Amino acid sequence: MTLGESSTSKFQSKKFGTASGVMVPSILAILGAVMYLIVPKVLGGVGLIKMLGIILLAHSITIATAFSISAIATNINVKGGGLYYLISRSLGRAFGGSMGIQLFLAQTIAAAFYTIAFTKVFHELLTTVNIFIPERYLAMLCLVVFFLIVFRGAQFVIKIQYLILITILLSLVSIFLTPNINAINANLLGNHGISIPFWIAFALFFPAVTGIDAGVGMSGDLKTPRKSLVKGTFFSIILTMCIYVCLVIKLSYSILPIALSSDPLIIKNFALIPSLIYAGIMVATVSSALSCMMTAPRSLRAITEDEVIPKKCAILSKSIGKSTEPHYSLIVSFIIGEIVLFFGGLDIVSIIVSMFFLNVYGWINGAAFLENISKNPSYRPTFNAPWIISLYGMVTCYFVMYLFNPYIMLAGIAFQLLVFYVLTKNRTSIQIESVWEGVWFQIFRTVLNRIESTYKSKKNWRPTIVSFSLQEQNRNLMLSLIDSISSNRSIMKIYMLIKGNVSKKTLMKTEIEETTKEHIKENDLDIFPRVIITQDCKSTVETIIQSETIGNMSLNTVLLDYDEKIPLQDIANISFNLRKNFLILRNRAGISNFHKIDVWWKSPRNGNLALLIAYLVTHSNKWKENNPIIRIFHVVSNKKHYTLARERMNRMIAQSRIDNIEVHVIISKEYEFEKVIHENSAYSDLVIIGLSKHKKESVNKKSIERMKNFTSNLNASLIVNAHDEIDFKVN
Repeated sequence: MTLGESSTSKFQSKKFGTASGVMVPSILAILGAVMYLIVPKVLGGVGLIKMLGIILLAHSITIATAFSISAIATNINVKGGGLYYLISRSLGRAFGGSMGIQLFLAQTIAAAFYTIAFTKVFHELLTTVNIFIPERYLAMLCLVVFFLIVFRGAQFVIKIQYLILITILLSLVSIFLTPNINAINANLLGNHGISIPFWIAFALFFPAVTGIDAGVGMSGDLKTPRKSLVKGTFFSIILTMCIYVCLVIKLSYSILPIALSSDPLIIKNFALIPSLIYAGIMVATVSSALSCMMTAPRSLRAITEDEVIPKKCAILSKSIGKSTEPHYSLIVSFIIGEIVLFFGGLDIVSIIVSMFFLNVYGWINGAAFLENISKNPSYRPTFNAPWIISLYGMVTCYFVMYLFNPYIMLAGIAFQLLVFYVLTKNRTSIQIESVWEGVWFQIFRTVLNRIESTYKSKKNWRPTIVSFSLQEQNRNLMLSLIDSISSNRSIMKIYMLIKGNVSKKTLMKTEIEETTKEHIKENDLDIFPRVIITQDCKSTVETIIQSETIGNMSLNTVLLDYDEKIPLQDIANISFNLRKNFLILRNRAGISNFHKIDVWWKSPRNGNLALLIAYLVTHSNKWKENNPIIRIFHVVSNKKHYTLARERMNRMIAQSRIDNIEVHVIISKEYEFEKVIHENSAYSDLVIIGLSKHKKESVNKKSIERMKNFTSNLNASLIVNAHDEIDFKVN
């Protein structure tokens, strides 16, 4: 089965248009139990002004969500799964899956919510004929009936929707035609009823506006989902918002606040034709319950087909017989619904539904917002939602959740993150391209522009190294060293150079690339590797160090391993002229203990860079395990300079704020320098030495020869020629 393909593709089933597939299901779900049973209670508790604020705030969220739904729906080929399908195709499998599971639970619990609402009226009718059944068990029995109706299929449910809609509209006419009997004492501020906190009232009302999910959830059964979802969703929201505004104004000027707060069926007693209210409540709640019971299994089927849940549950995407209905998913929804009915009341279930839907709506808006700011070329919706509207929808959802109950909000987020974590560990499911790549790209681009403008700061200076491995035996040491210098603080790139013809060395290049990537992965190194075949290593190095950038930021340091075949003095001078630091790695026995680094100090420019590198290396994870130390050696020619040199070194170390340092000032003649180095540093793990120059600003072959002699008996050494000035007084 192809990605996102619904099992409905196996059979030709009737598709629905905008009216029957989106508008009518959404309107019926919105004008459901909340309108008849909860709106009067909330209105009596908060008053007309706050109630209008609740209606407008709730609908502003759904309007923003409608913009986001429309943008995403017109950018993809919409299939079954409703909101889950839209979110997962933007945010990816794992994140979309974590939201999809919440959506499925919200839809399933909403079905239980509407069943409870239906039962309240049905129970009252039964008592009038002396039939007494506890409401809890009656609700569970009613859900069985709804389950059997939905089991027959969506087409059967859709057929009776127009009759239900007519009944609801007649009940509303009955309400609006009733004369106002309380016009003088209109309940404007909620001072006369049973007071309800604003955000509790909002949470009680919000399930009403989640009814747009009933239409969106039918996405796989629409003839033209791109057009129908846009038109049908907006029409449903605007129409029902107007109805709710008019209704609360009518009720506020017609019924006493205390009656609104205390009598759950006050509308029945107030309406011109009470029997129409009974009929309206019953058919509206039945319709809403049926809509939720249709959409929840479709969400679960889409989740199953994307292999978000284990393959052992694949049966949930199947149908029974030749039907296209997700029967097995429906059975799961039914079982969960029965459990909710057994343990929950109307208010509790209403709050749970609100929190789940707010989280889902928040992220459908978040998906559209991220699609907008990612500027992915693939994001080309025919209905474009301004990013500010999507951002408003997302922020408002979480703001409302926080004001309502921050603990429940955190619990919901924790649940989502737990599911997300589990799904990221499951690599067997279908991989879905997401918006995150584009988002990270935009962040990366913005950060690069920002870094480039502040890159030369002395305070925040750090080495960014482009390195070249010329000899295979030095490769692992170089990888280890530059990773230690980086220590998750910087950017390191390495080019492994193969001398030869591209057409003849391609296989070798591939093998080295695979081996290097495997080595980097196994050792968790923070390096970007490349392999280049070249007939002239010197020219290749010169070209790369001129052109290598990240964005507009050029890397500030060049590192080569020691190779007598390469004129290192030329590359050192070119690097300096290009305002780059130059390092030479010489390897004789490698690094074994990761404990001791020696820095031979001669001048502040080279010495400061050497000390900073030593600090970075010793603070990498591998070195920190071995209690590393840095020993600084400074050679003076006589006792007269000894005290002054030691004071100067101690002052510099105090300014550097590096605590694992030992200072050694040695009296020796310059011509004995090679001997002094070998005597003191022969057993150190890494020795860092400043490059001696024949002239002030240039390096010649004699300089390289001297460094060769100085490092001939050392395990591993790093020769430094600094261009950048590092001032520890700033750092």
